[in-house]
Amino acid sequence: MTNERLLRGTIVLVLLGMGVLIAHLHPTPLPPKSDDLGGALWLGRQADLVLQLGLMLVAAFGIRALLPGEEEDQPDDDYD
Repeated sequence: MTNERLLRGTIVLVLLGMGVLIAHLHPTPLPPKSDDLGGALWLGRQADLVLQLGLMLVAAFGIRALLPGEEEDQPDDDYD
């Protein structure tokens, strides 16, 4: 189990390092100036906003999966 955790930690650190390297080699240009915050965020950070919306959707599905279904709500009173 310790080796598995060490391997996962190493993989996470390598992926984080690769992300920093890619961000350093390919910097994103500054977004165009906009008076409203929503417009500036949408023009400059489209991928971030789409990712956050996707994560909220996945979280909603995860919460729904944890909730009991309609069949599980009613107790079984059939004790013969």
